[in-house]
Amino acid sequence: MTISSKRNTTFPEEIAKLDLNENPLGASPLAIAAGQQAMLTCHRYPDTLGLSLKKTLSTHLDILIENIALGNGSESLLELIVKNTLGPLDSAVVPNFCFLGLLKILENAKVILKIADNSHLNISPIKLLEAVDPMTKILFLVNPNNPTGSYTNKSDLFFLLSHLPKKILVVIDEAYAEYVEASDYPNSLQLLEKYPNLIILRTFSKIYGLAGLRLGYAISTPEIITKLNNFSSLPFRINAVALATAETSLKDQEHIHLTRLLNRQGYLQISQGLRDLGLEVLPSCTSFICVNLKVPSWPICQQLLLCGIYVRSLCDYGLPNFLRVSIGTEKQNLAFLNNLKKILLK
Repeated sequence: MTISSKRNTTFPEEIAKLDLNENPLGASPLAIAAGQQAMLTCHRYPDTLGLSLKKTLSTHLDILIENIALGNGSESLLELIVKNTLGPLDSAVVPNFCFLGLLKILENAKVILKIADNSHLNISPIKLLEAVDPMTKILFLVNPNNPTGSYTNKSDLFFLLSHLPKKILVVIDEAYAEYVEASDYPNSLQLLEKYPNLIILRTFSKIYGLAGLRLGYAISTPEIITKLNNFSSLPFRINAVALATAETSLKDQEHIHLTRLLNRQGYLQISQGLRDLGLEVLPSCTSFICVNLKVPSWPICQQLLLCGIYVRSLCDYGLPNFLRVSIGTEKQNLAFLNNLKKILLK
């Protein structure tokens, strides 16, 4: 497709959106059918409590319904927690090089932000603990981490939780947890009984392919979940199509298996291709890869954009030479590698 303008700019016919870590397979066909069925009664308001989805989630995760709160994406739950827990004199601890959306929420709330001085290779529990001060009310951890792709293992998470005062809330964003295959990745759900100050956030946007429907959930103690539900003044936070689609997506494990398989193959394809170019690839257990281009990434991202390849420069994260690329289809991954090679060899 060619669009004429004063600059006579020509855009490629095919676009590879590899900047938002979306599922390249899309949603489960069964889930899409469930969403279409829900449209037949779209003149009715959705279930305020999302009880049917919560029942399916409780079975899927082996937890109680009382342990679950739903939100309009996990970011809305993050915002809800921040706005109703932190005041201007309170501080929140976050690791360096973590999810930019979380930082924006904290900055908008005008709370005191304490950033742990960890490297881009891993999040140190000791550095997180060193950032805690007497005014700290919440500590945030993104696991696996976005945008670097690293994860906090069992021993490091246990160390952190056991040394942190119980009065401090620990919020773990696990948006990419379903992609992790490492044996030492912690099962945070098993920690709820011992650590009642724990809140776990997950989403249907990534491995389930429902990013456009905006649905996430929080897992915590019944006391914290009740507070979260009471914090929100909106009676119908989740639309009926999202509820129906998400519930069915949990049941289609074949689609999840295919997504993991495609992701594993794509990771090997992209990481090897980048190493063949002599680039440093950070280990990742997610649906994206972080790579050090050794030169400023922003101009290269702009050149890739002209080739129809959307990737993410990490300048905003304080990593000006790094870019993040989502793992796509084999064809999309190849297009990214081929165009990047041409740009770097100019």
